[in-house]
Amino acid sequence: MRILLIEDDEVLADILSRSLNKQNYVVDVVADGQSGWEYAESTKYDLLLMDVGLPKLDGITLCQRLRSKGFFTPILLMTAKDASSDRIRGLDAGADDYLIKPFEVGELQARVRALLRRGDAPRAPVLQAGALRLDPSICEAKYENKVLELTPKEYSLLELFLRNPARVYSRGDIVEHLWTFDDPPQEESVKSHIKGLRQKLKAAGAVDWIENVYGVGYRLKPHSQEKPPNRETSQISNPQTKSSNPDVEQQFNQAMSGLWNQYQGLMAERIQVLQQAAGELQTGKLGSDLRHSAGRAAHKLAGVLGMFNKETGTQMAREIERILEGDGKLSAAQQRQLLSLIEKLNNLLNLKEQGQEDAGNIFDEFSASPTPQGRHKALPLLSLLPDARLLLIDPDLQLGAQLQPLVQAAGVYWEQITKLEDANYHLQNTSPDLVVLSIDEAGWREESLALLLDLANRTPPVGVLVLAAVDGLVDRVTVARAGARGFLAKPVTATQIWETVLQILQRSRSQIVNVLVVDDDPVILAVLRPMLEPWGIRMTGLEDPLRFWEVLQAVVPDLLILDVEMPQLRGIELCQAVRTDPNWQGLPILFLTAHRDMETVQQVFAAGADDYVVKPVVGAELLARITHRLERARLLQAFSTKDLITGVANQPQSNRDLQQLIAHAQKHNQLVCLAIFNVADLRQINIQYGHEAGNQVLQKWGRLFQLAFRGGEVLGYWGNGEFVVGVSGLTKTEMSDRLSDILTTLRQQIFIAADGTRYQAICHFAVVEYPNDGLNIASLYQAASSILGIGKKE
Repeated sequence: MRILLIEDDEVLADILSRSLNKQNYVVDVVADGQSGWEYAESTKYDLLLMDVGLPKLDGITLCQRLRSKGFFTPILLMTAKDASSDRIRGLDAGADDYLIKPFEVGELQARVRALLRRGDAPRAPVLQAGALRLDPSICEAKYENKVLELTPKEYSLLELFLRNPARVYSRGDIVEHLWTFDDPPQEESVKSHIKGLRQKLKAAGAVDWIENVYGVGYRLKPHSQEKPPNRETSQISNPQTKSSNPDVEQQFNQAMSGLWNQYQGLMAERIQVLQQAAGELQTGKLGSDLRHSAGRAAHKLAGVLGMFNKETGTQMAREIERILEGDGKLSAAQQRQLLSLIEKLNNLLNLKEQGQEDAGNIFDEFSASPTPQGRHKALPLLSLLPDARLLLIDPDLQLGAQLQPLVQAAGVYWEQITKLEDANYHLQNTSPDLVVLSIDEAGWREESLALLLDLANRTPPVGVLVLAAVDGLVDRVTVARAGARGFLAKPVTATQIWETVLQILQRSRSQIVNVLVVDDDPVILAVLRPMLEPWGIRMTGLEDPLRFWEVLQAVVPDLLILDVEMPQLRGIELCQAVRTDPNWQGLPILFLTAHRDMETVQQVFAAGADDYVVKPVVGAELLARITHRLERARLLQAFSTKDLITGVANQPQSNRDLQQLIAHAQKHNQLVCLAIFNVADLRQINIQYGHEAGNQVLQKWGRLFQLAFRGGEVLGYWGNGEFVVGVSGLTKTEMSDRLSDILTTLRQQIFIAADGTRYQAICHFAVVEYPNDGLNIASLYQAASSILGIGKKE
C-alpha cells in the first residue's frame, strides 16, 4: 500500500513516516500542499495523509481540489483544532476522516487501516423530481414543460441536486463540485447562485424547492400545492396534517425540549444514585456496588447532557466518573471534590423526582419508532420490512379489511384511501414505499394512469401495483409503459395482493437508508431520532444487546451504530460477532462512546469499526460521518454490482435477480419472458472507429434501457454487446409488443465517431419464455442464442 504524507513539521513527518514504514506501507513525504497536489496527480496512492495548516496550499483547499478533479482516494486530515465546526469543515471538504493533534500513533495506524479497507466507484445520475426535469444531453431544464433560463452555474447547481436528491450539500461541497481549483469563488458567490436558482424555480411555480438545512447546507425538497378546504382525506385513516412546516432547527429544538421534559424522571433517578453515593461517602460506608452504580450513572449523564445544551453538566459528570473509577480508596481531597461536583450537578439540573413515562407509549418493542397517528400498527419482531409504508387506493373497504391482518403481521404501516381525488392530494405530501392502485373504477382510468406516470417519474420512483378489471394485452402493456411494477387482474384476493406487494417491496428496499442503533440508554435513542430522520435516515433503536442478532437480521441495516459500554454485552463484542459473519463483513459500523482514552479507541478499530463519535453527540458531525460511510459503502456496492460502461446491473447481479424472478414465477405458476438485445456490429464498430465509439453505443443504450424499464423489470449487461431484460407475467407476444418502442428508439440512434463519421448500430433481439422455452437461465439463454443465430430480426 502506498501513502502520500503531506506535513511541513519535519519532526512529526519523520515520526509518522517511520511508524507507517514499520507497518509495511510505502510512504512518500512532501512538505507543502502544492507539492502534494503534484504528487497526487502523477502517482496512484492508496491513501493521502495531510496536515490542515500546510504552506502554499492548505489541507482543506487541497482536499477540495482533489475531489473536484475526480480523485476518490481516501483522505485523512490532521488538525490541531478541536472545534466541531472545524471538524465538520474538514469532512465537508471531502475528507474521509480526521485526527486532532496531538494524537497517539496507534490511533493513526488504526484509522489508516480502517480507511484502506474501503473502495470507490462512480455514481449513477438521477435527473428528475416530480414536474422538474433536466436533460444533460441538451443542457435544458424544464418545470411543468416550461424551459428554465438558467446561467451555467445555476444549471450545474440544479443538476447537482437532481443527481443526488436525498443529499445535503454544504457550501464546501458545492464549491468542490462546481468550481475548479484555479477559479475559487467567494463565500457569497455560492449564496448568490443559490438565490438566483431559487428565484427562477419560484417564477416557474416550484416554490421553496431548495431548502436550507440547519448546520449542514442545502438540499432539493419538492413541495406540493395546498389542499382545497373541506376535502375528505381517507375513509379508513385520517392522519393529521401539520398546519405549519417549521425548519429543521425549529423542529429539532422542539423535539429536544419535549424529550428533556419526558426524561426528567430518568435523569432524576441517575442524580439520586449519585446523591445516595454522596451520603454513604460522608458516613464512610460507600461500598463497591454503589460506587460502581454511581460511576455508571455519571457515565450516562455525561453521554447525554451535552446533547441538551448542558455542556457544563457533561463536564461535571465526566469528572465524577473519573473520580469513581477503580476500587482504590478516595483521598480526602477527592472526597471533597466529589461531594462538591454532585451538589453542583444537582443544582444545575434542578430536576424534580418523577416517574418516567411508560416507554411503551413512545417506543415499540425494539424500535424507537413512534406509531403514526391514525395508522395501523404491526408487530415489529415479525417485520422483514421495517417501517415500510403501503397505500391502498381502492373504494372496496372489504378488501382493505381482508388485507389488514396480513399487513400487520409483517410490521408495515398502511392506509386505505377510497377516493382518487383524495389520494392525489395525499401523495403530494407523502411518499409511500408502494401504492396498490385500482384503475378501473368509474371515472378513474385516465386519472389513474396519470397518477401512475407521476409516481413512476418521482425521484426516487414510487412503486405501483395495479389492480385491473380486465386482463388484456393492451391493459398490461399500457400500465407497464406507465411504470407499474406489478399487475393483477380482478377478482383478486388479499393474499394474492400481499404476496405481490412483498415481492415488489423486497426488490425496492435497497433504496431506503436504514440505520440500526444499539444503546442501552433510552435517552440516546430518543435524541438520535430527531437528528437523523429529517435527512431521510430511517432509524431503528435497540436497548437490549441480547436481542441484537435477532433484530439485525430483521432490520438488515445499511449502517450500524453501537454503544461501547452496555450491560451483558459490550458494543465491541457485538462488532466482533458481526465481522466474523461473511454476510455482514461489509456493513459500515460506527461507535458511540463517552470515552476518549487511547485504549478504547484502539479496541474499537481492532474490533472492525469504521469510525467513532464521542458523546455527547454533535448532530452535524454525526450526519457528516454517516453520510460519508454510506456513500463509501454505496460506491463499493455499485462497483461490485453495476457495469461501469452501461450503468446497468452486471452479469452476476442481473443473473441473481433473474433467478429470483424465475423462483417466484415457479412458486406462483407465472410466466417470465427473457429478452436478449445484441449490438450485432459492436466488434466491427470497435475495429473501424475505435473502442470509444463502441463504448458510446453501449452507454447510450444503457441510458435508454434504464428510461424504458423502470417498473421493477430485471435489466442487465452481459458483455459482448448483450443486454438482457426479464419481465414476469407477460407472454412472448405481449413482451414483443412491450418492446416495440425501445426497439424503434435503439435503431434510430445516430452516433458520431472521433473523425466526424456518422454511424448506426445494428440491433438484434430475441424473446424466450419460461417455462415453455427453458426451465432455467442457462436453457433460456441457449434458446435465445439459437434464435439470434438462425434468424436475426432486423
